[in-house]
Amino acid sequence: MSVDLLSILLLITLAQGLFILSVLVVRYKLRPTQHLVLFFMVIVLMWFQVEFLSVRLPYDIPVNAFYGTRFGAWLLLGPLFYFYVQSIVGVQFAFSPRNILHFVPFIILVCLIPIFSDEFLSFRQVNYGMLTTFDPFNDSITLIQYIYSIVFVLQFIHLLVYLIYVFVMVRRYERNLKGNYSALNSTDIRWLKIVDLSMLLVLAFVSLFLVIFFITRSYNRNFDYLYVLPTAMLIYLISYKLAGVQWLVSAPVTGRAAKYEKSSLKPEQAQTYLQLLEHFVAEKKPYLNNELRLFDLAEMVGIPPHHLSQVINEQLQTSFFDYINRSRIDEAKRLIKSHPDSSLLEIAFKAGFNNKTSFTNAFKKFSGQTPLEFRRSNTSGEK
Repeated sequence: MSVDLLSILLLITLAQGLFILSVLVVRYKLRPTQHLVLFFMVIVLMWFQVEFLSVRLPYDIPVNAFYGTRFGAWLLLGPLFYFYVQSIVGVQFAFSPRNILHFVPFIILVCLIPIFSDEFLSFRQVNYGMLTTFDPFNDSITLIQYIYSIVFVLQFIHLLVYLIYVFVMVRRYERNLKGNYSALNSTDIRWLKIVDLSMLLVLAFVSLFLVIFFITRSYNRNFDYLYVLPTAMLIYLISYKLAGVQWLVSAPVTGRAAKYEKSSLKPEQAQTYLQLLEHFVAEKKPYLNNELRLFDLAEMVGIPPHHLSQVINEQLQTSFFDYINRSRIDEAKRLIKSHPDSSLLEIAFKAGFNNKTSFTNAFKKFSGQTPLEFRRSNTSGEK
């Protein structure tokens, strides 16, 4: 292996990965479940780097399974990331028969078949890459070797399916939170999306690599770095998370998106609850509490939480999150007009928002203009 700059970067990444594993074991003791799954994710990402570096060495290793990435080890990354996100959004992972089904392609294609096959890969597949099956320099290739070259491509499609589903799952989780909380830690949810989009970016580089290969029909080993280095960066993203970025675990979700087909709430009772709610909100202004939850408001008004959610969704045609923030914006507009000397940040906090970004976004959503634009149109200017 030529020790060039790119190889040195991968070696540094491996050292970083070892550090992450030690943190997961020593500091977090692989609890809760998300840290256990994260531990295996880091091992897989490190494995990709070790495998790639080893292939750059033109020597034979008697254990075929060492070339797991060649067989389809990326089939493992999608399920692991899926269960990791599940453990974050409140679904506990367990090694049940149903969950193990996600790992069947990896178990069969990577763990079982190669063990029982002698000379499983050709010399060029081992030393130059699986896609060399498709180049014009192969005199002969067995059917199973050809099939595994196709598996090499399909493993990335397999990961893509998981990443798309995970993104949808995170969006659903975000909407569910909006139905139960009046303020969200958007940074934490954004972090979940960043990891998912980063892995999608890796797949974009994989696609670029494949396009270059199939167009040129020639293999340049350095092209592998198009996706190997972005994969290595995932290890640094995880390091960033462990250094202090927290996943959204502080506020438990009290319920899934409401389904009211079997609700016991009668239309007459719903109207009564609506009147109680609007009177209470107008008089007591509970939305000034920037940590207000659906459960808290239900307790204040004296309405069962699931009925309160149904009233807001059906009678007002909105979510709890938007209902409270709209009330906050109405309050902010009143404060802007009556307190021209107050800064917009002060008004944001007085109206119940916990940061200026959330305030500005909500203001634009419900009034069609920024707070500053509203102030300029209603006062002599911001003081």
